[in-house]
Amino acid sequence: MRSEDAVEIVRATLALAFPTASAEGLTRAAETVIRWGSEESAQQLDEELTTRMLLDLLGAAGVSPADFRPAEPGWLARRYEGAARYRTWSHSQGMPRLPFLPRPLDEPIEPTGPDGPDGPDGPDGPDGRGSAFER
Repeated sequence: MRSEDAVEIVRATLALAFPTASAEGLTRAAETVIRWGSEESAQQLDEELTTRMLLDLLGAAGVSPADFRPAEPGWLARRYEGAARYRTWSHSQGMPRLPFLPRPLDEPIEPTGPDGPDGPDGPDGPDGRGSAFER
C-alpha cells in the first residue's frame, strides 16, 4: 500500500473521531499515526501510555481535549491524571515535551557461546587488549 493511501485511510478515521479538527490537523495526525505504526509504538501500550498517546494525537491534530468526546463518557477525564509522563514514540508538533523512553527489546540478548559474551579468553581478549568491541 502506498503511504499516501494509508494516510488517507487513517485521516478519514480520525475525521470521525475528531470532528472539530482542521484538514491540516487531521493530515498531521494521520501522518503521526503512520509514523508511530512504523515505530511499533503499540507494542508496549498500557493504560497510562494509551492515554498519553491519545493526548499526543489530540495535540498533533490541534484538538483540545475538552473538545474530544470519547464513546465512554468521562473516560478521558478519569484517565487524564493517570497519563504516562513519558512516551515510547517520536515527538511531533503540538505535543508537550516529555522524556522519551525506548521500548525494551523483544527478547533479551543472550551470550552466544558456553563461555559467555566475552568468549573463552575472558574480558581482556586473547591478546590482553580488551574485547574486539572495545578496539
